[in-house]
Amino acid sequence: MSELTGILLAGGKSRRLGRDKAQEVIGGRRIIDRVIDTLRTISTSQTVVVDRWERIEELNLDSQINYVVDSYDNSGSLGGLYSGLEQSPTRWALLVACDMPFLSARLFEFMVTKISNEDLDVVIPRFEGRLQTTHALYSKSCLEHIDGRLKDGQLKMDGYFNNVNVCEISQDEILKIEGSKYSFFNVNTAEDLDLAIRMDKNTYGD
Repeated sequence: MSELTGILLAGGKSRRLGRDKAQEVIGGRRIIDRVIDTLRTISTSQTVVVDRWERIEELNLDSQINYVVDSYDNSGSLGGLYSGLEQSPTRWALLVACDMPFLSARLFEFMVTKISNEDLDVVIPRFEGRLQTTHALYSKSCLEHIDGRLKDGQLKMDGYFNNVNVCEISQDEILKIEGSKYSFFNVNTAEDLDLAIRMDKNTYGD
């Protein structure tokens, strides 16, 4: 296990689903519990970023979880990354979202092998043509760049990447790792949730 903080974004808006997607159940477990279980296999501490203190009680997680409330209001995933990374006890942190039920610990382990390069600031997969910004490793060296973007109201997750050293994990590399193809699947809609339940049954049985 690496000296790494797992940061989980759990703001709780869930506008498209219409209810708290983090607490939807797949395979007998809430999605957020599935995510945390995976983070625990790869990180030495876990931090859940919330948008308000009341959210902590809503999530009802165990006492080992660290909580951080967003430093910037209504700042989306970039604000959540900043808030979690700023409080991280380790230089590197792994950022994920609370709606990703099939995270691959093996893919994370592969990504972590890249951070031995002292010059890197971000390790991020590119899958189906998109950078997976809420499935990536970030160094504390990103903080000043993120802070500047937030103060300017610029919330694009990769908006500062031109100013830091980024290592991309290619789709070919990802697909060589068993189970990693579904690591980026997230639940945004009722259709996504139904599909995730079917995928889980097909993989693990009833």
